[in-house]
Amino acid sequence: TAVAQPTLAKDIKSRHTRRFGIIQDVPAGVRVTAAHEAATRSLSACAHSQPRRRRRDNMAARRVLSLRGADTSKLLQSLCTNNVATWLEGSAPALAAAFLTTKGRVLADACFWRHDDAVLIDCAAAAAPKLLRHLKMYKLRADVKIRDEADLDVVTATSTLQNCVVSGSDPRTELLGSRGIVEKGTEGEAPGLYLRRRLALGVAEGEELEGAVPLVANLDALNAIAFDKGCYLGQELTARAKFRGQVRRRFMPVALHETDVTHSAARAEPPADPVPFAPLSVDVPTVGAKLVSNGKDVGKLVAVSPESTAAVADVKLDFALSGEVLDVRVEGSDVRAAPYVPPWWPEDESE
Repeated sequence: TAVAQPTLAKDIKSRHTRRFGIIQDVPAGVRVTAAHEAATRSLSACAHSQPRRRRRDNMAARRVLSLRGADTSKLLQSLCTNNVATWLEGSAPALAAAFLTTKGRVLADACFWRHDDAVLIDCAAAAAPKLLRHLKMYKLRADVKIRDEADLDVVTATSTLQNCVVSGSDPRTELLGSRGIVEKGTEGEAPGLYLRRRLALGVAEGEELEGAVPLVANLDALNAIAFDKGCYLGQELTARAKFRGQVRRRFMPVALHETDVTHSAARAEPPADPVPFAPLSVDVPTVGAKLVSNGKDVGKLVAVSPESTAAVADVKLDFALSGEVLDVRVEGSDVRAAPYVPPWWPEDESE
C-alpha cells in the first residue's frame, strides 16, 4: 500500500470537522506524518516478516442465524440500521448492519449474507441468544422462519476465501480482508490474526459494541447505517446525532506504549497485510481502563488483546484530532496510549 505524503494537521482536522461536526482550531503549520510513526514501523516490520501464504482464521466467537420466508426483508428492514431491501435487490454478497434497542443503543452488530432463499446473519456468539429472542419477539405473525445454524462457522482471511457456503470482502472495510461462512469443522489457520488486524484498524465488534451509540462506534463510517431508509427500531437517537452533528467521541485505534509518547495522531496507512505490533512486556490494561491526559479523562479502552499493543478506545475527538502530541496515561498501569486515525475514516462528509 502506498504511503501518503506528510499532511498538515489543519488539513486532517478540517476534514474530520466537516465529517464529525467537531469545532476546534489547530495551530497553523503543525506538521504530522502521514502514518503514526511507531504504528507504521511495527506494522510494516511484522507484515514483511510473515510468510506470503494465505491465512485463514476461524471465528469461534461468532454464530450464524438464518431467516427464510416471504417477510424476511420486511422484518430485517424494520429492525436493523442498514437498507436490507436495497441490498437484496443488488448483487453485493454481504451487508454490514446492527440491531438497536428501543433507546437507540447497539444490541448486536451483524453481517448479512444472501444464500439461496435465506439471509444468513453472522453475529457475535454471546449476542446470538438475545438476538434470536429479539427477532422472534418482533416477528409476530410474519412469514419468517428463524433458525440457529449450529452446523455453520464464520472464517476470515487476508486473501480470497474458497470452499465456503458464502464469502466476500468484509462489508465494513476491505482492509479487514475476506470473510465467509463455512461448514462446521472446516480447519482454520493463524488463530487470533483477525483480532490483531481488527484492533490495529480500530474496528470494534461483538460485545465491544454492546450498549454503544452507533455513531460513536463508527457504524456510519463502516457502511453499517443507511440514513436514507425508512424507520427502524431505535432510529431516533442515530438520526438526531447525525443531523445535528452532535458526535463528540469516536472509537479509535490506539497504540499502547511502555514509554512516553512523542508523536501526534495522523492517518495511518497500514501495509496490505496489517499484522500489528508485538505484545507488551508488562500487563495489558483491561477493558474499561480510563485514558488520562493532564489529569483529565479523555477516553477509555473498549477492546484489547494480550498478544498486541494495538487496542481500540472510546476517545474525545477534540482531544484526539487536536494536532497536538498525544501522551495518554492508562489509569492504573504504567502503559501509555497514542490514538491514531485509521485509514478507513472518510476524508470528507460524503457518505
